[in-house]
Amino acid sequence: MSSKLHKIPHFNSYDDIRVEMQNDLQYRLANRTDKTSFGRPLYYRINVQLILTQECPYNCPFCLERKNPMQGDNDFTAQIEALKKILSEHPNARLSITGGEPGLYPSHVSEIVDTYRQHSSNVFCSINTTGYSKSINGLAHINLSYNDYVHKNPGNFPNCTVQTVVENPTIEYIKDSMQMEADNFSFRFLSGLEKKDYPVEIWNDLQNDDDIDIHTFRIGDFFVYATFDYMGKHARLTLGDMWQQRNNDYKDGYSNIIIHPDGTIGTNWR
Repeated sequence: MSSKLHKIPHFNSYDDIRVEMQNDLQYRLANRTDKTSFGRPLYYRINVQLILTQECPYNCPFCLERKNPMQGDNDFTAQIEALKKILSEHPNARLSITGGEPGLYPSHVSEIVDTYRQHSSNVFCSINTTGYSKSINGLAHINLSYNDYVHKNPGNFPNCTVQTVVENPTIEYIKDSMQMEADNFSFRFLSGLEKKDYPVEIWNDLQNDDDIDIHTFRIGDFFVYATFDYMGKHARLTLGDMWQQRNNDYKDGYSNIIIHPDGTIGTNWR
């Protein structure tokens, strides 16, 4: 299911989705053969995730970085050099600045964004934040974490996307959440390196709900997502299957590039 669809097919179980993930990976391995120094670029507009720091003033129990800490202290100079190296071969990359809490170091966030704009085609740059610092407003698109542990007012971050992690998203939960004073929402399944199965009812419910207008649906090598409108607001539901990503036979392929806090470049959480 490498192409984007405008409706969500019916799923009986998560096995249906996992089969499509495997098919997508095999398609990419067979058809995307251009090489770079990082391996085979399965996505020409790849996603670069820069983990600026592991530090965070909050203790959200589902945080993957806290459960599986990555090695290395913050080395901001090395992060910038790693980003330049990646962008020299992937100028159309999308960049996500995350953590930990990037807002702890707003001046470095600004330097990262400037580097991205100067060395890329400036496709899209976002910052994942708890809303710790308003000083990062305007630097890039804000994905504002919102849950039982962090819940800053979205009005403090104009045009942000309210981003929520959910164990088992339901239509009722999504509709209730979208009553909030914001125009863009992102709902993400709570994922884990050991978790192998997920509920599929939400995908069927989204397609069958008369109040939901589906825009796109896609299954990739380790992810599933749908974008849709509700009450004039836009939302995205995403499942990133970390077990699938870690255990697929990617050979020399990858679907993400990760810059760790010490500037090390990695792929696919390995």
